[in-house]
This record gives sequence, structure tokens and C-alpha cells, in this order.
Amino acid sequence: MNRWGALALLLIFAGALALRLPGLEVRPLHNDEAINALKLAVLLENGEYVYDPDEFHGPTLYYSSLPFLWLSFARTAAEVREVTLRLVPLAFGSGLILLLLLLADGLGHRALPWAAAFTAASPAMVYYSRYFIHEMLLVFFTLLTMAAGWRYWRTRRAIWAAITGLGLGLMSTTKETFVLSLAAMGLAVLATGWWNEWRRQRSATGTTPSAGGGRSPFSLRPLMAACDRKHLLLGGLVAAAVWLVLFTSFFSNWRGLADSFLTYLPWLQRAGGDSPHIHPWYFYFERLLWFQRPKGPTWSEGLILVLALVGSAAAFFSNRTLLGHTTLARFLVFYTVILTGIYTVISYKTPWCLLNFLLGMILLAGIGAAALWQLCRSRLARALVLTVLAVGGTHLVWQARAASQTYAADRRNPYVYAHTSPDLLRLVERVEAVTRVAPEGRATVVKVVSPDSYLPLPWYLRRLHHTGWWDELPEDPYAPIIIVAAKLRAALDEKSNKAYLMTGLYELRPGVFLELYVEIELWKKFVETLPRDPE
Repeated sequence: MNRWGALALLLIFAGALALRLPGLEVRPLHNDEAINALKLAVLLENGEYVYDPDEFHGPTLYYSSLPFLWLSFARTAAEVREVTLRLVPLAFGSGLILLLLLLADGLGHRALPWAAAFTAASPAMVYYSRYFIHEMLLVFFTLLTMAAGWRYWRTRRAIWAAITGLGLGLMSTTKETFVLSLAAMGLAVLATGWWNEWRRQRSATGTTPSAGGGRSPFSLRPLMAACDRKHLLLGGLVAAAVWLVLFTSFFSNWRGLADSFLTYLPWLQRAGGDSPHIHPWYFYFERLLWFQRPKGPTWSEGLILVLALVGSAAAFFSNRTLLGHTTLARFLVFYTVILTGIYTVISYKTPWCLLNFLLGMILLAGIGAAALWQLCRSRLARALVLTVLAVGGTHLVWQARAASQTYAADRRNPYVYAHTSPDLLRLVERVEAVTRVAPEGRATVVKVVSPDSYLPLPWYLRRLHHTGWWDELPEDPYAPIIIVAAKLRAALDEKSNKAYLMTGLYELRPGVFLELYVEIELWKKFVETLPRDPE
């Protein structure tokens, strides 16, 4: 890459940060973010992490987050800010752009800036780069594995085999669904090798491979010849070492190794339909191609998908002058098609999962944009292509900003999913305000009762030292402060003969409401602290 290309990449990286950094605290934590934050808090305060194979993902997110907490001088959960948590996925989401440098000779010097720009501006990439969950780390380590694998294929150097193993090991310790990306990679390598051999034989004989004799295009010998066995062993050992160290929590939990396999039993059940997250096959395409809700804007990343189709066509049917390297382009086509098909067929769907195949689409879109530019020779045609790309890119940037700011927790945003209502922050603020006038302060007893998940309340109330949690009303539900699911119709004010007052109704998430009860004398003390109307 020349200095102008490097400058363009740095400017795109700066633009990616400009889209991702502002207002990280605007959106309340999602349930999944709160669970991850609570598990991280235990690791921070007690140095303990134990992998749970039933409901949670791998350890990479938590160990990767520790340096961010140390740099923020947080030593307890009470000192951890939501902004700090979200800097973790933000760093990995932005880092994708820098990783593209490893693919520079494969994508081509014209395609690389476009792929970087689409990575920077994709609304899905921006939104989930601000989400404290595992997905963006998985996408980063997937790209690291593919990019390092590509560098090894080009150089046959042991260091790239080791880095490929590192990426694979980190994929495995990030999220169980890495096996889907790994399967797509393996099948794509085989398909690319077969296609290249078929084309070679056809070019050599001027007819079909079967009529021309020679080696079968299904032979794996060219593929195996491209790999040094010692290098394969090195990569495998590095991957195994990462898996061993992280799943055992640095050799303190040896059961974690078995659990890393046992986890697939509950996840297979969920994938087969035993989950509330069952959606039709078009769930992801609806969000990427055309998403619109009443009184909401229209969302679409259709520009990326259309350009990905152009890039896919160029990979197979164009001359080599349009591409950096046909082998990488074809691999990306096979990988993206296979992985998209896998995620489409699986009934279990959450919107952040689309990031895994969107990555391939974005790389192909970069190739497609470069191919269009090359194909259009006249000034008028190139001006038209540039105008379409500029308008479409501007629309992506607008969507990215709107998704992460204006519609950050709004159901009219295609990437908002069972999200916490901003109204919950009013409840938290009110509870903390009441505890400030209570005799016990933050040691005031708070009881939370909800048959539905009450997350992310445990995170937001972490500074209160005597908070209890129930799925149903206990025999003695009373405490100075009580938070009860509205669906229970607790009526604690009436049942206590007005010794308690229901002071407000708050939305936890769509369709789920919480009632706040406060002991009457405590409430009076709180009301006395409120500003008085001068009249």
C-alpha cells in the first residue's frame, strides 16, 4: 500500500472512531450486557472466573476487558462505568479496519479503502461496536484468523501459522458459534481449491477436466502441498494453548475444558427451536435490506449487499486486472454464501449474529466497488459510480449515527432487540435518591420481585449493599424500598394500610413494567428534599 492508501485508511479509521465514540452512555445496558458486566465484576474484585456452559459464552470478553478497567482505575464494581465497558467492543470493532492491512494484496489497493469505509460506516457494525457482548470480539478474531491464514498462504512463514492458531484459539474461547464460522472457512477453502483446480485443468486442456484427463479437481493434494506439517502443528499447538489457558481460567478451573464441549448440548436445543429467539429465515435480510416501522425511518444496508454481489461476480467472471487476487476473492464468496446459509437455516436468531456473515459481505462489497470503478472507463460513467457510492455511503453514515444515538434504544431501530427501556434509568435514579435520605443510606434494604428477568437492575443497583431478588412475592415482601413487577398486582400500598406508597410505574423493557413502593415515612423525608415551587 502506498502512502496515499495508508493516509486514506487512517482517515477512515478516525471516521470509524468518530461514529462509535460519542454518547456511549446514552443507551441503558441490555440484559446481556448487564450479565457480562456482573461476571466481569466478580473477576475484577475477586480474581475469579468460572466458565458456565449452560447459558453464557466464553471467557475472552472478560479477560480482554480487564486492561480497560485497570486503565480507568476501577478496582470495584461500583467504580466501573458503562462507558468503560463499551470501550472494549469499540476497540475490537474499530480494529477490524486496521486488520484489513493484512489482506491488502488479496483485496487489491483499490478495494481495501472501500472495504474499510464500509466497515467503518455499516450501521450494524457501528451499533454493535458499542454493545458489551461477545459478538464483535468473535468477528475480530475471525478476521484475524482468515487474514493470518492468507498471509501464511502467501509467505509460508511459521509466524503466520502461529498467528492463525492464535486467532482460532481466541475464536473458540469467545463464543460457541465460532464452529459455524470455522465450518464455513473449511468448506470455503475446499471449494476454492476445487474451483481453481477445475479452472486450471480447463485452461490447460481447452475442454472440461473430465474429458481432458489429469488430476481430479476434487484432489486435496495441491492444498496439502501448500502447508508445511510443522507449521500446521505449530498453529494447532497455539490454538490449543489458548483454549487450555482461558477455559481453565489460567489453570484454576480444569472442568472448564470439559464444559467447553458440553456447552453444545443446551445450545443445540436452542438452535433446534427450544428458545424464545426463534425467527423466520428472512429475519436477518429484513434488517439488512429494508426495515421500517410506523413513524420510524427506513433502514437499509442494501448498498453493501448489492456491491457484494458485484464483487462476487467479479471473483468468478472478470479478468484478473479487476481483482487483487482471485483466490482470496473466491474464498470470500464461498465463505460468505455458506455462512449466510447456515445462519439463515438455524431457527435461533438474534440480530447481532448477522455480523459474522456481514463481514464477508463488506469485504466483497469493497471488491465490488473497485471492480465497478475499473469497468467504467468514461468520465461520465465513473462520475455516476462515484455519485452513487457517495450518496449511498452518506446514507450509511446517517443510519449509523441515528442507530447509535437518536434511536439507540428505540424499537424502530432494526438492531434494537428486547432492549431495556430508558425509563428504567429514572427508576434507578429515584431509588438512589431515596436511599440518600434513608438512615441506613446505601445499606437500606431493597427488595426486587419479578417473575420475568429483572436484569439489568442487579447491575444498576450494585452500589446498594442489601438488595434481595425474588421470582415471586415472599411471605414478607416489605422493606423500606420495594420494586415489584406490575403483572403481580401486588397492591402493597393497600395491603399495608397505606404504610407504603406506590410512587411510580416504570418500563423495564417493552411490555414489562415495575412498580416502586416506598415506606411512607421515608417517602415523606424524600419529598422534603425536592425543590419547592416558588409560588
